Amino acid sequence: MEDIGFMCARCGGEVHDVTHNREGSLDGVGYRHNRRVEPWDHELELAVGEPAPQDPDCDFCGAPEPSWLYYPTLDPDDTDMFEVELDTTHLSDDDTAVAVLNMLYPWYACDTCSVLVADRNIDKLIDRALERTPVAEDGPVDETTVRARLRGSLSVFFTTRPGRPQPSRAV
Repeated sequence: MEDIGFMCARCGGEVHDVTHNREGSLDGVGYRHNRRVEPWDHELELAVGEPAPQDPDCDFCGAPEPSWLYYPTLDPDDTDMFEVELDTTHLSDDDTAVAVLNMLYPWYACDTCSVLVADRNIDKLIDRALERTPVAEDGPVDETTVRARLRGSLSVFFTTRPGRPQPSRAV
């Protein structure tokens, strides 16, 4: 084993720690799947091991083999404060922290979602994600929570991404 770290025992996916800071103080640490939005089909089952390598999927709907990549537009050398228009309505501290972390990583998009991104159609992006991965009635979260998580992550995406994507093979 070369890259032992935190992983989800249920899906084998990589897990990251998320710190919660309010006005310069550490409020706590949580653990999340390393995905744009925490999966709504299962809860994280924290384990130590070597996470399974995963091929990139569309970060909007989960479709395989995405064609497009959106890079963050934040300048890492810019130390000035910046503001992000983040809709945190109905988001927990964990969900808010993950939505903000989404500013730091590129997003993959399939052809369909890339068109919806160009149209800035958040509602259709959310609907598409829920069509591809419906919320189970007996799942760990309800559809209202999933929609809030998606809206929070997408509000960060649209605040921190340019309008034109790059081909995903550029990675």
